[in-house]
Amino acid sequence: MVQASGKVGSTPTGTVRSVNRALEILHILSFNASSSGMSFSDLQAQSGLSKGTLHRLLKTLMLAGFVEQAAGSRVYYLGLEFLSLGERAANRLDIREVTRPSLDRLATATGDTVMLTIRSGLDAVCINRRVGAFPVRVLTQNIGTRRPLGIGSGSLALLAASADEDINSVLLRIQSQLVHYPNLSVEIIRQSIADTRERGYAFNPGHVLKGMYGVGVCIHLNESPVAALSIAANYGRMNMDRRLEIVNLLKQEAAKVSSDLSTR
Repeated sequence: MVQASGKVGSTPTGTVRSVNRALEILHILSFNASSSGMSFSDLQAQSGLSKGTLHRLLKTLMLAGFVEQAAGSRVYYLGLEFLSLGERAANRLDIREVTRPSLDRLATATGDTVMLTIRSGLDAVCINRRVGAFPVRVLTQNIGTRRPLGIGSGSLALLAASADEDINSVLLRIQSQLVHYPNLSVEIIRQSIADTRERGYAFNPGHVLKGMYGVGVCIHLNESPVAALSIAANYGRMNMDRRLEIVNLLKQEAAKVSSDLSTR
C-alpha cells in the first residue's frame, strides 16, 4: 500500500504483505527502469524496505523470471517473464486489432493524427497511431511513447476515468517526473481531471508541446477504463466548434469499441 510518503506502508486487510511488497517493486521498476536499469540503493529508497527484505524479494522475483540482474552488478531490470505476461494479457482483449477500424475512420474523417493509448503502471503508452491526410502533421507521439498518467489528452482521459483513490496514489508517485513538464503541476492535473469529468472528454491545450492541442476519450470494459482514443492537431484546427465535432466522433468510436470488447 502506498502512503503519502511514497513508501511501502501497512498491508490492507485481507491481503498478503509479501505479495504487496513484491508488486510494489515491480511497479517501481516499471516506472523508473530504462535501458540503464535501477540500482539496489534506489530501489530501497523508493520502496522503503529494509536491505534484507528487499534482497529476499528480488531473489524470489528473479527466480520466477520477473526481475533480471545485470551481471556483476546490483542493477535490476524487469524480466522477460513480466513482459510476456503483459503481452498475453493484452492479447486477451486484442485492443489494437479491435480499434484498428476506428483509428482508420477517425484519421480519414478528421485528417489529423489519431492515437490509441493504454495504461502501464503509472504511465500511459501509445500502442497505435494513424496519421491523417492534412498536410501539417502533428506527430507528438510515436508508437511506444510513454508518459506519466495525466500528461497528454489520452493519458488524461485514462486517469480521469480512474477511481479517486487511484488518482491520489498516481499523483503522489509521478510528482517527481513533472520536472520534465514545466507547464504542468499536480494542481493543474487535478483541475484538468475535474474539467475532464465535467465536460466528458479530456483536453490538452498545449501543455506538452506548445501550439499542439489534443482531445481524448476513454474506452471502457464493464465500466473499467482500458484504453483511450485521442486526436492531436495544431491549435488552429482545434477551435471550439471543430473540437466538439472531433469529440463526438471519438465518443462514437469509443462506444463501438467498448461494445465490441464486451462481446469478446
